[in-house]
Amino acid sequence: MFRKVVTTIALIGILIPLWGCQNQSESQAKEVIVLGDIALNPSRKQRFQGVADYLAANLGQAGIGQGEVKIASDKETMAQWIKAGVVDLYMDSPYPAMYMVNQTGAKVILRRWKKGVAEYSTIFFARQDSGLKSLEDLKGKMLALEIPFSSSGYMFPLSHLMKAGMNPVEKGEANHQVPKNQVGYVFAGDDLNTVRWVLSKNVDAGATDSETFAGLSESQRSQLVVLAETNKFPRQVVVAAPDMDPKVLEEVKEVLMKMHKNKEGQEILQKFKKTAKFDQFPQEPKAALAQMEEYYELVQAGDK
Repeated sequence: MFRKVVTTIALIGILIPLWGCQNQSESQAKEVIVLGDIALNPSRKQRFQGVADYLAANLGQAGIGQGEVKIASDKETMAQWIKAGVVDLYMDSPYPAMYMVNQTGAKVILRRWKKGVAEYSTIFFARQDSGLKSLEDLKGKMLALEIPFSSSGYMFPLSHLMKAGMNPVEKGEANHQVPKNQVGYVFAGDDLNTVRWVLSKNVDAGATDSETFAGLSESQRSQLVVLAETNKFPRQVVVAAPDMDPKVLEEVKEVLMKMHKNKEGQEILQKFKKTAKFDQFPQEPKAALAQMEEYYELVQAGDK
């Protein structure tokens, strides 16, 4: 009997310190910060992983010790993840970003200089020989856009047309008839296809982002005429999950905004679609948000 009691006491003596160590380890466990992206190709995860790792390595005082990336196949799934707190940060152009803000209550926090560009716009263009000279001339004509979830290839041009008092209406095919009181539009799939469709006379005009238009060859540009240009918008914005701890959020902003000031950060940003830096909006965040919100609401109203 004595031997058994001694053995039990001895075991308790061993287990108590182990239990204490385990609790101490759990209390010191670091949280994970998760970046989200929407893509059909899961390999895009690697594009964001460097930024996630950098944040984790520089947010120790905020209790962050690991960075992860989650790829959603569609915007609805990403919205669910942000709302549930599964994804902490999401970076995209204004239209997808505003979708997340409206669907989840996420907060717009910073601007991302993707490909070294702070702001961009949409340019409406047609062939030189089309006879079209202004936005007004698009009535009764067919316009090529990019895809339905694009900022520069959908939200900007449609909202611009609506603000000008015009009536953009989606058509099934590029050769469909367009009434004089409408501007017909079809989706080309990508910006370069939009340019090709205009040059090959598949459509009367096109709308593409200012970066793509500036990158056209001299031969292509010589065949085109600019009809109009939209307002400028942030190239990309960073939104944070609505339930992110305010102190952690401030630390995240600070780390991202200083990232371009050191060699390691610069190298990671360069691999991240040649991002120049993250910064605050030049005007008050509310002002930047108001313009994006206005264009977003116009497109949403037009889709109903």
